[in-house]
Amino acid sequence: MSPVLVGLLGFTGTVGSALLPPLIEAHKSNKIDLVILHRESSNTSQIPSDLGITFRAVQLDDKGEKKNREAVKDLEVVISALGATAIDSQKYLIEALAGSSKLKTFIPSDFGFTFTEEELSYPALKPLQLKKEIADIAGKMNVPITNVRVGLFDYYFYAYKFAGTDVKENTVEVYHDALKNPLRITSLAYLGHAITQLSLRPSAIAGKTIALYDLQPTGQEIIDVLTKIHGKPTKVTDYTDEQYEKDMGDLVSAISASVKLKWGDNSWAKEEKVEVDGWKNKSFEELTRAFLKGN
Repeated sequence: MSPVLVGLLGFTGTVGSALLPPLIEAHKSNKIDLVILHRESSNTSQIPSDLGITFRAVQLDDKGEKKNREAVKDLEVVISALGATAIDSQKYLIEALAGSSKLKTFIPSDFGFTFTEEELSYPALKPLQLKKEIADIAGKMNVPITNVRVGLFDYYFYAYKFAGTDVKENTVEVYHDALKNPLRITSLAYLGHAITQLSLRPSAIAGKTIALYDLQPTGQEIIDVLTKIHGKPTKVTDYTDEQYEKDMGDLVSAISASVKLKWGDNSWAKEEKVEVDGWKNKSFEELTRAFLKGN
């Protein structure tokens, strides 16, 4: 079986740096041929130059169509991990992919949650509409895409306390029925592994919206683990509806508030959860102990 020709755009940042190592490993084992798509000004020195990885420059503006088409013309899978400030520039990549006879699927830079219309009605979350607009552009241009939805990234759960849990201080914030409902968590290592494995069978995911998460502890399970680790009761506080409305006034806090709402009401979207081979799952306790040991 010939290796799949996979292009990665955006190899730094939270998502890109999680995708790059497993993609390189798949390239080394001849499962994929990895192509790094990059701007002319990008520093690619962190990527080994002795592995046969191909580097192709793209120009994500209205003058780059010819260069972009040449860069992606033979790619079977294209993964974009561009950061939030560059989401809109993906439209130039989509234009280059349109009409490709080789492309099996394009994975745009989303890697977030599905937000309801009610959530998106809050002005603070309006910037997230751009991700949907990119998907709509791909649809209009008949570019096959795979929308990847995730849970809360483990780094955001632990380091940024996005769900209101502070594992160092042994505190948990609870909204509505979070004690009995699952919190979807996607470890970045799992995301990289899963995207790499799914790239090997792109036709199976083309045209789908899929969910990737490897942990879903309930609030009570989180409390039990923290109590066990710290050897004393975890402090539990209530997150109120009033605080929710207040937090919905700012983009970052609004995303955090939306996580708490989806957890508390178990209102996660019903995307297809895709399973992948070769992943050795760690428990919430194992991940928590590893974070505390490293911090």
